[in-house]
Amino acid sequence: MPSYRKYVKNASLYFVWISTYLGDNLTNIENTIANFAKTLYKVVNITIKLVKRSIYKEVPMLMKDKKKILLIINPIAGKMSTKASRFRMAELFRKNGYQVNMKSTEAKGHATQLVLDHALENDIIACCGGDGTLNEVISGVMQLGVQIPVGYIPAGTTNDFATSLNLSSRIDVAAETIMAGQKKNIDIGCFNDKRYFNYIASFGAFTGSSYSTPQSSKNIIGHLAYVLEGVKDIPSIHPYHVRVEANGEVYEDDYIFGAVSNSTSIGGIVKLDADQVDLNDGLLELILVKSPKTPLDLHKIILFLSKKESDNEMIVFLKTTEATFTMKEHTSWTIDGEYEPGGTSTKIKIVPDAITIFA
Repeated sequence: MPSYRKYVKNASLYFVWISTYLGDNLTNIENTIANFAKTLYKVVNITIKLVKRSIYKEVPMLMKDKKKILLIINPIAGKMSTKASRFRMAELFRKNGYQVNMKSTEAKGHATQLVLDHALENDIIACCGGDGTLNEVISGVMQLGVQIPVGYIPAGTTNDFATSLNLSSRIDVAAETIMAGQKKNIDIGCFNDKRYFNYIASFGAFTGSSYSTPQSSKNIIGHLAYVLEGVKDIPSIHPYHVRVEANGEVYEDDYIFGAVSNSTSIGGIVKLDADQVDLNDGLLELILVKSPKTPLDLHKIILFLSKKESDNEMIVFLKTTEATFTMKEHTSWTIDGEYEPGGTSTKIKIVPDAITIFA
């Protein structure tokens, strides 16, 4: 007879004994009830433990002991365009002891909704797609107000933010980074108190190349697609007269490009020195490129783009916790590669230590 049955039988006999005992010793009723309650408590707990042990013998690892991971995949991202690649990704996590809840995005903004609907049921969120998909995931986490760790598997084309995080472009290696468990906190930018960005909010020259480049071109020729789209912008580039307030100073001029970022790479075109950028210093980098009036001015801008030389009179480069932009005309922006209607007045600020990410 299994040991737990012995305890149940003893408890039953004890109950019969209590009934007889109560009839003869009514004065000891309180102590008797207390003793019976203690015995019953022990029986119940022993039974539960035995049942659990029998389950463990049949199922080596219970699902509750596995880490639950919400795997959000953008199926039209360059490296995730086939079902086989998506299932290989899920299987990689399963083989390493994870309970995988895989979801595919179906439209713009869907990744945010998937986080809001399912994140609290999981221990980790993994995002497999481009920088835009990561933006949606992080926006969902920010809306939840719960710091669930986020993993990024870059499967897009430019993957600017992955470059800043030193994440591998190989999907399996990026997944292993998540499973290794090493995490860091990073700052996030907030645009007009309503929209978050991981690494960049920008306006002007070349910023349209990311959201105007067809997805099919991105998948086929990758980063070159952005460059070609950017070249198409050159004939139509016009300066924006902007007043920028940051760190108690005012910068007012005609600018062909402006950005507030937390990244070493912007659109694959603007590159910043890694020594100038810290993703967790509580500061954003403000970059303003003045409108060139002479060939020498243009040469200085090219030096900035090609050799990261920001110390010249055509470039405003500084670190700040927030910046306010006032434009004479309605100006659209790009946020993490996605279109933002913008307006004539914009305020951008830092949200320090906002997200925990595997890196």
